[in-house]
Amino acid sequence: MSPTSMPGADDVIRRLQMLEMIVEKTSNMVVVTDEERRITWVNTAYTRVTGWALEECKGRRPSELLHGPLTSARALSKLASLLREPQAVRDFELLNYKRTGEPYWVSLSIEPILDAAGTLTSYVSIQTDITERKQRELHTADLQHRLELAQRLARLGRIEHDTETGHSRWTSEIFRILGRERDEVSRGAQAFMDHAHPLDREALQASLAAALRTGDEIDVEFRVLSASGAHRWVRCRGVPHPGEAGFGLPLTLSVQDVTLYKTLIEQRHRRNEDLNQQVQVRTRQLEEAYGSLEEFSYALSHDLRTPLRHIAGFAELLKEEVASGEVQGSQLYCDKIVRAAVQMRNLIDGMLSFARLGRKGMKVEPVDMAALVDDIVAVLAIDGGLKKYRWRIQPGLPTVQGDPVLLREVWTNLLDNAVKYSSHREVIEIEVGWRDLPEGTEFHVRDNGLGFDPEQASRLFGMFQRLHRDPRFEGAGIGLALVRRIVEYHGGRIWADSVPDQGATFHVFLPSQPAPAELEGAPQGEAEPMPARGG
Repeated sequence: MSPTSMPGADDVIRRLQMLEMIVEKTSNMVVVTDEERRITWVNTAYTRVTGWALEECKGRRPSELLHGPLTSARALSKLASLLREPQAVRDFELLNYKRTGEPYWVSLSIEPILDAAGTLTSYVSIQTDITERKQRELHTADLQHRLELAQRLARLGRIEHDTETGHSRWTSEIFRILGRERDEVSRGAQAFMDHAHPLDREALQASLAAALRTGDEIDVEFRVLSASGAHRWVRCRGVPHPGEAGFGLPLTLSVQDVTLYKTLIEQRHRRNEDLNQQVQVRTRQLEEAYGSLEEFSYALSHDLRTPLRHIAGFAELLKEEVASGEVQGSQLYCDKIVRAAVQMRNLIDGMLSFARLGRKGMKVEPVDMAALVDDIVAVLAIDGGLKKYRWRIQPGLPTVQGDPVLLREVWTNLLDNAVKYSSHREVIEIEVGWRDLPEGTEFHVRDNGLGFDPEQASRLFGMFQRLHRDPRFEGAGIGLALVRRIVEYHGGRIWADSVPDQGATFHVFLPSQPAPAELEGAPQGEAEPMPARGG
C-alpha cells in the first residue's frame, strides 16, 4: 500500500472511537482477555448485567467472577477444551452468576485473536443474556415433564403425525404399554393398530372403517399384545383427518391403557355375580325355611291334633267307665290311648329328625353303596319274619362320594317303603339297580307294591304327606321328605313313577363330586319337581 493510501492517525482514531461507541452502546456484553484469559477490558453492558466494573475486573479471569455452585463443570471442561485449540466458539450456553449472586444464562461467542505470526494474543468474547429464553425453555420443559407425568399416571399416550415432515412419533407411554424400549423411529397410528390382539382385529377394522367413512370421532377399545406376549386393554380416541380422497387416520391419536379399569369392571362383575348367587341361595334358604314352617304349622294344626284328640277322647271314655264301675272296655281304651301316644311320639321324633338335618354338616367320603344296601337288606329280611322276599340287586353297585350316615337314611327309607307297600303281596319283589351318567350315578328301587296315582304324586316328598290312608300301611309321612332333603343336600335329585296297584319305582341321582356344605344352607343342586310316594 502506498503512503498516500494509508489512513492517517486521525482517521484511525475516529474509527476506534466509532467502534468503541458501538461496543458501548450494544446490549451484548463484550469482554476482552489476554492469552491467559485474564480480563483487560469490559463494556458498559457487562458492568450493567454482572455488577462488575472494569477496574474490578482487570487482571482477573471470568471464572473467578462469574461461576457459581450450579455452573456446569462438564460445560466448563468442554469450553476449556475448545479454547485450548484455539478455535472460535459459537453460541455456547452457560449458567453464570452476577455479583449479587443472582444466576443468569448467557450465550457465548468467543473469538481468539492471533498476530501476524499466528501467535495467540487475546480473546474477544461477546455474551448475550438469554435468561428469559432459558426460563421459557425450562418452564416449557417442566410443563412437558408434568404433562408426561400426568399422562403416565393416567396411562395416557399420544401418537402424533407431522404433515410437513411426514414424521410420526409415539410418546413414551405408548412404548410402555407395548413393553418396548423407546426409540425415535417414525411410527404412526397404523403401526400401533398392528399390535391389536388377533381376536379383536376384525372388530377394530370394522370400527375404524365406519369412522373413516363418516369422519366421526374414533373411540374404540381393544386389546394389544406387548413384547412379552401379554395383552393389555387400550382405548384409542381421535378425529379422522380430512384429505382429498376422504378421511384418514387422526393426526393426533390418544391411547389410554385401561387394563386396570377393565380388570376392576370384571372383578365387580364377578362380585355382582357372586352376590346374586348368594342372594339366590339365601332366597332358596328362606323359601325352604318358609316351606318348612308351613309344613310344621300344618303338622301342629292337623297331624299332631289327631292323636291328641284320640288321647283326650278315649281318656274321657275311660274316666266315665271307671266312674260308673264298668271296666270291661278299659283295656281297649288304654290300648287306643297308648297307640295314639306312640303315633304322636313318632310324629314328634320325625319332626325333630327333619329339623335337625338342617343343622348338621355333611361329612363327604367314599361310600360303598353295595355294602350299604346289603346291610340294610339283611336287617329288613330279619324284621320281615316269615314274609317271602325276592331281591334282585344289580351287581357292582358303585362307590360314591357322600355322607355315609345320611345315605344310609336314604336307602333305609326307600327299601323300607318298598317292603311296606308290597307287604300285602304273596311274594315281595324288590329290585335295586344303577347306571352311570356323565355327571354322576342314578340308582333306582322298584317294587311290586300298591303304587300310587301319578296325579297325586306332587303332594309327596313334603313332610307329613301320605297318599295312602290304609291302616295296613303305617307311617307319619316324614321318611320321603327326609330323603328328598338329604339327596338335594348332596346336590342330587329324586323322583318316582308308578301305575296304581302295579308297584312304584324311585329314582335317585347323585353327582360325582358333591360339595361339602352346611346342611343349614340351600341344596347343592337345583331339584326339579318330581312325583313321589309317601313314607
